[in-house]
Amino acid sequence: MNEALQQSCVCGKSPNCVIYHRSICSAGTAEDLAQLNRITHQKTFPRGSVIQAQGETCEIVGNIIDGVVKLSSTSVNGDDHIVGLLFPSDFFGRLFADESRLSYEAATDVTLCTINRVAFERYLFAHPLIEHEMLKAKLDELDAVREWAAITNGHTTMQRVATLLYVFSKRAGNQIRHGADAPDIVHVPLSRRDIADYLGTTPETLSRNIQTLSRAKVIRNINARHFQLIDAEELIRYSGETRADLDRIATA
Repeated sequence: MNEALQQSCVCGKSPNCVIYHRSICSAGTAEDLAQLNRITHQKTFPRGSVIQAQGETCEIVGNIIDGVVKLSSTSVNGDDHIVGLLFPSDFFGRLFADESRLSYEAATDVTLCTINRVAFERYLFAHPLIEHEMLKAKLDELDAVREWAAITNGHTTMQRVATLLYVFSKRAGNQIRHGADAPDIVHVPLSRRDIADYLGTTPETLSRNIQTLSRAKVIRNINARHFQLIDAEELIRYSGETRADLDRIATA
């Protein structure tokens, strides 16, 4: 594991936490959170660092506070494939397993609220309300994964691209505001190559689809890492999904 900056977690003041109302912590009492505070720490990882590698011992779990984490799986022939993305308030790590089945890498600079896995498993056993909230969160995540699998398997490349751009526009921390009257600029946390891998296409095909959306004035392509969303309704139409379905995928 790469070295990371570490400091005491501030769970004892959780109402001030930027992800408090979207994480499992919101289900706990003040005493629950005080006990959780004793086993949690904040850590920061620079972009490109491996938080936990596939096959490593699962030592930590926790929540994303800021930034984006990409999940990848290495095949038997050594090829890496991106299988998921985690955004602020998402839970990372594998509970009740000694070995990590995926690799967790910082797609951007990230801040994590980390918890020793074994200690957190004991904590969940003693705090059924938090355990219940964790179960709900994982079921929501499973639903989103299934919906995303349906999209990637049964949709055109353009529909997949439009869906992912919409998700980027909705997820917390991805919008950069420059004043009340200024347009929102959406940050793209992955490289074009990583996005193409995630969507099951090539960087060239991805670029052509983004150019099509730009020419149609659905988005304004600023650079490889930023775009302005001009017409959200038209982006939804290109995705082939309903707004409700896209919002569910984006917020799960």
